[in-house]
Amino acid sequence: MDYKNTSIEVYFSLWSETVFSMAHVTDKLGIFPTYTQKRGDWHRPKPPIRPRQYNFSEWKYSTGLVETLDMPSLVDKIVHTFQDKVHIINELKEELQLKLRFQIVPYIKDGISPAFSFTPEQMQFAIDIGVVFDIDQYIFGFVEED
Repeated sequence: MDYKNTSIEVYFSLWSETVFSMAHVTDKLGIFPTYTQKRGDWHRPKPPIRPRQYNFSEWKYSTGLVETLDMPSLVDKIVHTFQDKVHIINELKEELQLKLRFQIVPYIKDGISPAFSFTPEQMQFAIDIGVVFDIDQYIFGFVEED
């Protein structure tokens, strides 16, 4: 069976509907984000999509899109990066009135889906910072075997 092309992105973000200091979050965590956006800034995608203003601010750390079926190992990469920062995350959450997002985005191609499971360590991390795992799947067409 060929697993080529099924990919997953996992990311953790701190976000708010207001503007907050990305530099402050980066300094406190000691981790550089892979992406940031600030409420009110313009997002200018390629045409035909029209430019729009961001309606929330976000500090995001991502695995990037990885061709794999091993979702738990990608979740581990994020958890291991942040698990010794639980106290700091909770302080930032309170200080800046931030919301948290732990997103898992599989891009399923040809009907080949990754395993969806969580270890006790991953679940404990989510409990400790008060975040849920959100899975947003993109499923592309596939051909059934006869």
